[in-house]
Amino acid sequence: MRRIAFVGLTWIALAGTGRPVAAAEEPSPAAVNKAIDAGSGWLRATFKEGFAGDKWSDPVELVVLTLSHCGVNLTDPVFQKAVETCERQVPRFTYRTALLAMALAEVNPRQYQRKIAHCAQWLVDTQGAAGEWGYPGAHEGSYLKTEGVTVPPPPEPGAEEGAKEGGKPSDRPVAKWVLKRREPPAALANAKGDFSNTQFAVLGLRAARDAGIEVPKETWTAALAYLRKFQRPEGGWGYVLQGEQDEASYASLTCAGACSTAICVAALGGGDPKADPGVKKALGWLKKHLDIGRNAGIDRSAIAGPRPWQYYHLYSLERAARVLGLKEVEGRAWYPLGAAWLLAAQQGDGAWVDEGGADPRHPYYQVSDTCFALLFLTRATRPLTGK
Repeated sequence: MRRIAFVGLTWIALAGTGRPVAAAEEPSPAAVNKAIDAGSGWLRATFKEGFAGDKWSDPVELVVLTLSHCGVNLTDPVFQKAVETCERQVPRFTYRTALLAMALAEVNPRQYQRKIAHCAQWLVDTQGAAGEWGYPGAHEGSYLKTEGVTVPPPPEPGAEEGAKEGGKPSDRPVAKWVLKRREPPAALANAKGDFSNTQFAVLGLRAARDAGIEVPKETWTAALAYLRKFQRPEGGWGYVLQGEQDEASYASLTCAGACSTAICVAALGGGDPKADPGVKKALGWLKKHLDIGRNAGIDRSAIAGPRPWQYYHLYSLERAARVLGLKEVEGRAWYPLGAAWLLAAQQGDGAWVDEGGADPRHPYYQVSDTCFALLFLTRATRPLTGK
C-alpha cells in the first residue's frame, strides 16, 4: 500500500472569487490510507469475477493503473487477473490504449516495453489531421457502436539493421524503440476527435516516453498545436467535439489542457513548462475560477451533459499540479483541500460516485469516479522533473 505521510494543518478553502469560504482540516495520514484501502477494496470486490475487456468502455486498464498506485501487487488474485487481461489486449480505442500504456508502465515498464511501444505506435498512427484523437469510427456513427481500429506494432529495435546485415534481430543488441509516423488507418481518413480523448492520448505517450520509447517530434508538435488552437482567450479550455468548440471553459478541461500543454512542451524541449504562455494563461483562469468542491464552469457547457464530473475534475487537477510540481494552484493548497473533500464524500462501501448516483446506462461511471478519487489521493502523477 502506498502510504501517505504529511503534517496535519488547517487550510482555507478558496472559492472562484478568491474569498475564503470554509476551513478544511487536512485529513491525517491514517485517515487517507484508510480511505485508499476502502476504495481499492471496493474495486477488488467489484471485479472479483474478472474483466470482460472487449468493449470500448471496459475499465480494466484504469483499474490496474489505480490499484498499482494503491500499492496492490500480483499477489492479489484480482489484480493478477486484471494484469493478465491487459496482457491480452490489442490496442483499439484511444482511452483504453492510453491507459494500457500508463498501467503497464506502472506495473513493469521493462517487462512490458514491447506492448507499451505498440500502444504508443497506435496513438501515433491514429492521431487526427488537426493533432487530436477521438473515438475511432465515431464520424460514421455513435462511438458506442464502434469496434475501434487496429494497427500493426512497430518493428523490433534493431530489426532493420539486422535485416540489412543478414543477421537475426535477436542476435543483435537491443536498441531504443524509435517510432515513426505511418499512414493513418483508412477508417480514420475523415475522422475528427475530441479534447478528452486527446488529453488521455498525451498521457499515454508520456508514459511511453518515460518507458524509453521515442515518440516522433511531429506527433508532439501537432498535439500542442491542437491544444493552443482551442485554448480560449481567457486562458481556459472547454470541450471540443468533432472540431466544434464548447461555449464555456471549465475547470476539469482547463486543468487537463494545462497538463497536456506542459507535457508536450517538455517533450519538445521547450524549457520550463510553467513559463509557457499557454500554461500561464491557464493558471490565470484557475486563479479566478478554481473551486476544489466543484467543477467550476461545467454548468455552462453545451456539450458535457448533466453530470458534474467532479471526480474527473479532481484527477485533472492532480495531474496538472503534479506535472507542474505545484504544491498550490494559484493559492489553493490543492491536495489537503481535495483530500478532505474526498474523505467526506466517500460512500460507506468505499466507492465514490458523482451526486445523483451512477448512471444505470453506464455502470463504469462509478468505477471511474472511484479510480479518479484514488488516483488523486495517491498523488499518482509524476512531475515532469521526475521527482
